[in-house]
Amino acid sequence: MAGWASASELPAHADPSPSSAELAAAADWDELQNHIEGRVVRADDADYGMAKQIFNTRFDDETPSAVVQVATADDVAAAVSFAAQNKLRLAARSGGHSYAGVSSATGVMIVDLRGLTGVSYQDGTAVVAPALTLSDVYQELDQYGQTIPAGMCPSVGIAGLALGGGLGFESRRYGMTCDRLSAATLVLPDGTVTEVSATSRPDLFWALRGGGHFLGIVTSFTFKTCEATSKDVVALTFPGNRAADAIAGWAEWVRGADHEQWADISVDADGQGGLRCWVQLVCPAGSGALAGAALASAMRMLPLTVEARTLSHMEAVTYLAGGSNTEPRASFNNGSDIVKELSSDVIAVIIEAITMFSRDGNTGWVQINTLDGAIRDTTPADAAFPWRNHAAMVEWGCYEPTPTDIARAWVLEAHQLIKSATSGAYVNYLEPGDPVDRYFGDNFTRLDAIRTKLDPNNRIYTALVN
Repeated sequence: MAGWASASELPAHADPSPSSAELAAAADWDELQNHIEGRVVRADDADYGMAKQIFNTRFDDETPSAVVQVATADDVAAAVSFAAQNKLRLAARSGGHSYAGVSSATGVMIVDLRGLTGVSYQDGTAVVAPALTLSDVYQELDQYGQTIPAGMCPSVGIAGLALGGGLGFESRRYGMTCDRLSAATLVLPDGTVTEVSATSRPDLFWALRGGGHFLGIVTSFTFKTCEATSKDVVALTFPGNRAADAIAGWAEWVRGADHEQWADISVDADGQGGLRCWVQLVCPAGSGALAGAALASAMRMLPLTVEARTLSHMEAVTYLAGGSNTEPRASFNNGSDIVKELSSDVIAVIIEAITMFSRDGNTGWVQINTLDGAIRDTTPADAAFPWRNHAAMVEWGCYEPTPTDIARAWVLEAHQLIKSATSGAYVNYLEPGDPVDRYFGDNFTRLDAIRTKLDPNNRIYTALVN
């Protein structure tokens, strides 16, 4: 299909084309440096190792052709224009959490946006710079008693999250992060700048909301905010040998729960053949006891432990982030599957996959997030994020010390086990070498046409193949 790199052109974790090194060597990097306020960092610079570093340590050996540390939005346009003129592939970096290592890829010019920060707020609208972390955004907006529905990992960048969709603990009430997007400033692959909204470039506005990683580089987001309110946060654990019953009960509870209530469910491998099952429940302050009891009732079992807290909005954000607004770098492997329904057969496969990994002496997890509530207020045709009529997103994950080859093999085996039930995957949990259409379902054809028109020479690096 047009517009996306083929497998031969774009192998995972390698030069994205045979001539990338030669093109980079021929480029006049001093010219770019003279046209920006920021800095061009090359391989012979003393701080290149630090400049190319992203969150996932398994990509530390990647060697981008340059890291352009921009200081202004004009720098971004200059850098993208330079890449187009010199036929270089490029990728943006905000939080640096790309699961496929896109924002540190070998042979790719990285446009590091982390110099672009700041939030302005007025009358229910926030203008947000692309390099802010979720922790930054939450803290800035909390000053006004406002928030946006976003994720729980504090160091994830708002740009990557929003452009791929954005699931979190207020998605059932307020929709996805991309659903709150009302406008953006976008640097196109040829370096031109355009304003995007429902009335200005509506085609791009549609595409940015769930498919925006591949269209250019956003230098400003405008979001419709919502009230930041106190929360009850309830942590419950259940017997690991009854994890299948717990998942089925969780799915039953979700179908009837008020949209102000949210919970995900996780099953962890203990590395000895056993499992641990736990739930995070978030709901309005004062309602945690009743919501937790209703959840346990749907599971038809008593929880092993219950820990309930009433927290301010920012206290809840920090608690759900693990108690800190920062986190250490680590090596990890992740993947995802979108399922239309959580039938008993699908649940059995999920339990089989995680149990198998545990029996082999490994620790990892599967986490299930619901795709209902206000997520469905936007139809699949209204935005590029396609999974509006599906039951859940199933995330497979494994952190160090499990070796990458073992972890990756397990994620791929889990995909195969659930293959008959999966509809696709979540693009924010990108897996290198995947086919593009796995992430966009029925929206792929429209997104592909938009992207091909914008980027006919395939300059935006993706790590995906046809």
